[in-house]
Amino acid sequence: MPREELESRCRKERDGRVKERALAILRLYDGTTEEETAKAVARCEKSVRNWLKRWNERGYDGLAPEFDGGPKPRMDSGEWDKIVKEIEGRGMTIRDVEVYVKDTRGVHYAYKTVWEVLRKEKKVRYGKAYKENAKRPPNAEEILKKV
Repeated sequence: MPREELESRCRKERDGRVKERALAILRLYDGTTEEETAKAVARCEKSVRNWLKRWNERGYDGLAPEFDGGPKPRMDSGEWDKIVKEIEGRGMTIRDVEVYVKDTRGVHYAYKTVWEVLRKEKKVRYGKAYKENAKRPPNAEEILKKV
C-alpha cells in the first residue's frame, strides 16, 4: 500500500488501536527502527514486530485487534432457558436460583452472574416471594366485591 493511502486511511480511522498501529507502520515506512518506533508509540518492541508481521501478511486489515470473545460460558443459553421454565411460578429469589443451579446442574455461579443472566439476558421479571396468609378464606376476592 502506498504511503499516501496509508496516511489517508490513518486520518479517517476511528478505532484508536488501529490508528496507533497504523502510525507505527508509518514510522517504519519512514525508516525508523522497530526499537525507535516502539519507544515513540510507548509499546514494547514485540508488539511493534507483531503489528509489522500482521501488516505484511494481511495489510491494513491485519492491524485490527483480534479478540476471541473471552471465556466460554459454563452453561449455554438453552440450558438457562430450561432453568427459567423450571423456576417459573415458584417464587424463588436470586440466591435460591443460585443454589438450585448448583444442586441440579452441578455448576456454581456467583450471585451477580445469576442476577445478570436472569434479569438482563432472560428478562425474568422481579417478584417478591411471600407466604400466603393461612387465615385468608379461599373466596376472599368475592367477599370483598360484595362489600
